[in-house]
Amino acid sequence: MRNKMTINYIFVLLYQILLVITPIFTMPYVIRALQPENIGIEAYVSSVVQLFIAFASLGIGDYGRKVIAGTENEKLLKLEFFSLYSVQLIFSTIVLTAYLIFSILSDSYSSLFLINSLTILAYVLDITWFYTGQENIKNIMIKNMIVRIISIFGIFILIKNPDDLALYIFINSFALLLGQLVTWAPVLKRFKTISFSKRLAMGHILPVLTFAIVPIITLIPTALNKVILGNVSSEMEVGYFNQAFKLITLFVVFVTALSSVMSPKMVKQFKNKRKETFEKSIYFSIQYVSFSTLPIVTGLIAIAPIFIPWFLGQQFQPTVINLQILAPSLFFSGISGVFGIQVLMTSGKNRVYALSALFAAIFSFGMNVIFIPYLKSGATSIAYLTFTFVMCLILGYFSRSFFNFKKLLRGVFPYAVASIVAFAGEMFMLYVMRDSLLTMAIQIVLGGIIYTTILIWSKDVLVFKIMNTIASKLRFKLIKKKN
Repeated sequence: MRNKMTINYIFVLLYQILLVITPIFTMPYVIRALQPENIGIEAYVSSVVQLFIAFASLGIGDYGRKVIAGTENEKLLKLEFFSLYSVQLIFSTIVLTAYLIFSILSDSYSSLFLINSLTILAYVLDITWFYTGQENIKNIMIKNMIVRIISIFGIFILIKNPDDLALYIFINSFALLLGQLVTWAPVLKRFKTISFSKRLAMGHILPVLTFAIVPIITLIPTALNKVILGNVSSEMEVGYFNQAFKLITLFVVFVTALSSVMSPKMVKQFKNKRKETFEKSIYFSIQYVSFSTLPIVTGLIAIAPIFIPWFLGQQFQPTVINLQILAPSLFFSGISGVFGIQVLMTSGKNRVYALSALFAAIFSFGMNVIFIPYLKSGATSIAYLTFTFVMCLILGYFSRSFFNFKKLLRGVFPYAVASIVAFAGEMFMLYVMRDSLLTMAIQIVLGGIIYTTILIWSKDVLVFKIMNTIASKLRFKLIKKKN
């Protein structure tokens, strides 16, 4: 079972990294081909599209995963799947229709909005929640990864100059749509016929809408704040913020992949009243989030002054401070995911989760509106960081009955100390050496060595588990070769 969970985690992680890395990996090339102004336009358009996506996808991802994870009978599973999808299909089709009307009537960037209708359609067809709920995602993730890799090649081959902005948006949107289409073949092959229950479908509507509240609220700090930034300041400022936000999103997948894999397991633990095992899962998740995000947070802050000008170009110098401000949100987002998705939503406390997100989003929105005239894109970065921090605090408070706070802090402490010491080493190298790629490479290597050495010296359990897993895999391969 543990081996299966590890495989699922690896494939969810690889897919989500590839999903995010497509625009990031191609970013330096695309920026130079399309020019910063067009990058700002693309960021502005995508932020508007995100508003519609949240309504199209509703809360079907988290809710559907929970329902599928708790269904073991094959006949009932079939009924649940098609009943759930019927709810998704109705709501997302309404949103798609509204989006098409908006695109046609839009005074500016109408053609770009119309191309992005493929992105909305992809969310109409999205059923990845079924595979994550079943803890059976290897094959489907492989197919999706192949689609994303093809899209990367398409960008490098076809995008040549600023006139190719529409083509760039089309490649990304079509790749997302094609990735969703390939998920349907195994489901249709498995169930063969459609089996629908009106009673089940009606019963899913209210919970789906309840689960949808959080993704919709999250639009305030992630999409609405960018729209306001574009209108109050400029599309260039949206571009500065958006490039930093894309880079942060790349690393967020380490923790979102964990929630996708851990949630079905924790649903079963909670359902079967295995309180001690459920609590252990919480500690493991907190420990993993701390282990994986804290060194990235400090590392990004340290290398940003060199990395951004090299990766994006000197014209994106304002993105440096945005990335440094946004970096800590990685940790807060990860902890919020554990408290919110893995604890509160699993235990049925959806309303508390939604209200926590609403309060944090309103607070973030207020900060954004107040400070944009003075700090521009920096204000939007501060607003998003504030959102993740406030939400983390509130969700932690409402989840406190499921864990011991002191024990939780003891799990975070060694990774925080190791990350701070590694950060000191990285900043020292930046101070004594001139800005260059060599300096950045030394920073990364030195930071990694310091971080790992401290954890090994302190006999950190998680590090030794990882080392033992790698060692056992290598021994297995050596024995296999000998035989």
